[in-house]
Amino acid sequence: MSDSPLPRRGVFLSYAREDADPARRIADALRGFGIEVWFDQSELRGGDAWDAKIKRQIRECALFVALVSAHSQARGEGYFRREWKLAIERTHDMAAGIPFLLPVVIDGTPESQALVPEEFMRVQWTRLAGGTPTPQFVERINRLLDSPSAPAAESVGSRAAPAAAAGARRKPGIPSWAWGIAGGAVLAAAAVVILTRKAPPPPAPAAAPVAEAPAKLVDEKSIAVLPFANMSDDKENAFFTDGMQEDILTNLALVRELRVVSRTSVLQYRDTTKSIRQIASELGVAYILEGSVRRAGNKVRVTGQLIHAASDEHVWAKAYDRDLTDIFAIQSELSQAIAAELKAALSPEEKALLDRKPTENAEAYDLYLQARGLERVTEDKRKLSLLEKATTLDPGFAWAWGDLADSYAYNAFTFRENLEESRARAKAAIDRALSIAPEDPEVVESLGTYYYYGFRDYGRANEIYQKLLAQRPNDAGAYNSLGLIQRRQGHWAEALANFHRAAGLDVASPVYLGNLISGLAEARRYDELAAAWRKMAALRPTDLSYGFNAALQSFYATGSRGEAEAYLAHLTPEEAASPEGLSLRARWADDSGDLAELNRIHRLLPYNPQSALKPWEEDIIDARDFLQAGERAEALQRLGRSMEEIQTRLAREPRNPRVLFFRGVVEMIQGNPAAAKQDLVQSVALVPVSLDAVDGGVYAALAAFELDYLGEKEMALAEYRRLLPYPGAADILNVYSMKADPRSTLRGDPRYQALLEDPKNNAPRF
Repeated sequence: MSDSPLPRRGVFLSYAREDADPARRIADALRGFGIEVWFDQSELRGGDAWDAKIKRQIRECALFVALVSAHSQARGEGYFRREWKLAIERTHDMAAGIPFLLPVVIDGTPESQALVPEEFMRVQWTRLAGGTPTPQFVERINRLLDSPSAPAAESVGSRAAPAAAAGARRKPGIPSWAWGIAGGAVLAAAAVVILTRKAPPPPAPAAAPVAEAPAKLVDEKSIAVLPFANMSDDKENAFFTDGMQEDILTNLALVRELRVVSRTSVLQYRDTTKSIRQIASELGVAYILEGSVRRAGNKVRVTGQLIHAASDEHVWAKAYDRDLTDIFAIQSELSQAIAAELKAALSPEEKALLDRKPTENAEAYDLYLQARGLERVTEDKRKLSLLEKATTLDPGFAWAWGDLADSYAYNAFTFRENLEESRARAKAAIDRALSIAPEDPEVVESLGTYYYYGFRDYGRANEIYQKLLAQRPNDAGAYNSLGLIQRRQGHWAEALANFHRAAGLDVASPVYLGNLISGLAEARRYDELAAAWRKMAALRPTDLSYGFNAALQSFYATGSRGEAEAYLAHLTPEEAASPEGLSLRARWADDSGDLAELNRIHRLLPYNPQSALKPWEEDIIDARDFLQAGERAEALQRLGRSMEEIQTRLAREPRNPRVLFFRGVVEMIQGNPAAAKQDLVQSVALVPVSLDAVDGGVYAALAAFELDYLGEKEMALAEYRRLLPYPGAADILNVYSMKADPRSTLRGDPRYQALLEDPKNNAPRF
């Protein structure tokens, strides 16, 4: 470490010594994008010289990043706490609004319980699951460093107010497995850039406006519920406001005659300046509901106004002032009033559902809403904790039990935790939910998700979602979910039809459009795919990957490289150097066979923020590519402690196909071909296509590549023959990227060449 002072763009990274690994990941990511980071990798120690160095660095850095975790919580004393105090002392000399302090939570430590200085609680916090930096984090650091002061909403300065954390919400009728383009395919979704060829990242729930108006006439019984305004003095109540909006939307979706736009489509209009008429046109609805929530103590005020978009007429408005315990009565009355205004008849069954009261415990409902707002993949442990607390406070809260079953079943589905233990916990939770409210649509949905996630029992899940669709016949989410179930069953054409139906009912949803894209990829309909990706790019114009995916289709269809290369060439220097830009270049290097460029980006971006791979999994794939380029020493170094991680996981669950796959790759890198082959073959056998048409194809295709790289030519060739016509391998295999792959040991084999030249292996499948 140099004794020279940091430049003004420098970032001081403060951490407890137990958090050295996540601190290193953050430092590497920031340094990869030209940001100077003070990051000492030796054992922190005291002494006069050391103290002087620390003081100088904190005095001269531009941003002070403090890692908060269970480790910092456990240490009442530590050198990092001295660093925190020095940073706070510096803020006393700063003008208000200058960004300097940035607390970063790297695990589930709640802010309300964090043992940090009071000054940390006055600024906006960031959460990085496992200390893995995201593109948004790097961009935010760059933005703060480039600006002498930040807008109030973005400020992390000494006097900024904390911002409420926002998370994706679950749309009624859409379980969380319905949100990804890959439909939950374990490794297809995980290996966005490096491990697979062309699996795109899942679309984010927030979206920009649709560029085109719906072609058909607007249904007069269609409505969009815009995000409610949080009028509470305590801005931490944002989760409650969002929960109110979502529950009202859920209630309206129960009215059979109404067509209700999903929450993912309306999130883009939070704080919008667009007119009601323009919003309605973009969403394809006749009515817009606006509202606000003010919560103070045990009192709540909910206001709503219904607007007919074509005439801009406010046809109904009302304010409800009630005790917090009456919140469900407010939701019911508001929903029934709207149904009456839209002349939607209510059956006795629908009225009974609207009048339901899922819990009498306000605290349990708060915990449930907080859990519902968390992302399952990155905040799973916190989500489980909140739901467990909610069910403890109210053992009769069926919705919370159902969501708890979803979460445990998800762990079983992704092999993240012990399979049998996760299934047992999921079963106990769903049994409790069913014993309380077996016909409640929320519980019915959770039951379908339980069978989908926990047991891959897609036949039973299909039956349950058909029941849900009978309860909500105009629900785009139910059609979307059916499509995802059917593709797992191998009913590809039926799945695509339901994806079309969902995207048609909710024209502005990136979720439904994303799954339609997945279905079109499985069908190999490249022209339609390019058009769908262009529409996705219109929904999210700031997301570079969507436009790039549209450009890629000409390469996948014909082998033409012009569109993809032109797209990358037109990126601004800032875009090209961003994490997202580098990840796109890595994808193109992988597809086009440029292994040198791919490894160059591996060095610049050791942990790709757009990948759902865990850091140790990324290390393995990067090591594989370094090995293929003849850089064995770099490959072995990149492996690090990944084998220790694998052995620990397999000791708990020896038949985990995901971990066995990665162990097979490690064995190949370490020069153990027999062991590598055995692991790869076993990973495929554990998830056959007869069990799961999607994941079975994914595991088989990924293993086929590794067997090829291993030199198992006959086995790899047989798998390529089997899988190229198979829709479930659509996100992995493409003849033109396979032709370009320098890692294949089959290059030059006339049988392999004939397979890739056969027109039927790139023709539409259905």
